Amino acid sequence: MLQRRPLASVAGRAKIPTFPPTDTPMRRKPSLVRRLGLLLLAGIALPACALTLLTEENPPFNYTENGKLTGLVTELVQETMKRANVPYTVEVLPWTRAYMRTQSEKDTCLFATARLENREKLFTWVGPFASNLWGVYGRGDFSGSVRLLVDLKPFRIGGVISDAKVEYLKENGVTNIRQALEDRVNPPRLFLPAEDPNRIDLWVTGFFGAREVARAAKVTDIKLVYVVRDIPLYLACSPQTAPTTLKALADALEKVRADGLPARLAASYEKKFVQ
Repeated sequence: MLQRRPLASVAGRAKIPTFPPTDTPMRRKPSLVRRLGLLLLAGIALPACALTLLTEENPPFNYTENGKLTGLVTELVQETMKRANVPYTVEVLPWTRAYMRTQSEKDTCLFATARLENREKLFTWVGPFASNLWGVYGRGDFSGSVRLLVDLKPFRIGGVISDAKVEYLKENGVTNIRQALEDRVNPPRLFLPAEDPNRIDLWVTGFFGAREVARAAKVTDIKLVYVVRDIPLYLACSPQTAPTTLKALADALEKVRADGLPARLAASYEKKFVQ
């Protein structure tokens, strides 16, 4: 990123003529819009806008370990921001809050976000950074038969509010879904008494992070029942994000891919999370 320089020195280098004097001894100062135009005419790149990045606890893509935010997508996003020279801050929030804030706040982006048709116009997109499998899990003693998506309909399924997996199931006629604010509350609900209104029969979540989320909730006796789909993950940005910033990020991500970093990181996290 080029350092900010006084407008006077920029104009001097570009040999931009000064404005003629008015009838008063004071010279007319160029407006902000005019100054911006002069910078562009001079071929000088403007600095990218600072971004607010929002994320959730969703291992292995983004999660907190020993007080530090890490994860496959976290590392790739951080490297992309660095190469694009885009300053940023990061907040870890429940998914629903982060999802709503990103749509309404200027220069705000959310990761790692599944890009679905019903979300296409809600955000501007950079990516993909990785790919996630969606899985449906049950207790270790679950005996139901699930071979097709339609087979999920009779069961009470736990999910997260505004989550792409929940949205996808609903769009495909699977509507008996009991939603929570955070994914970590779902594994224990599998073991509630049958008559408890919060009890769920199955839990839809990310394949790679399911067992880590369950372990954090002190639940170990679960099994994969059905794989829903494979979905790419993006940085989803507010429609009010500067196009120049988005372009800088997209260009930087291409360089990150060319270096082979995504494959190396994916292999590392796979060893840690896939059992």
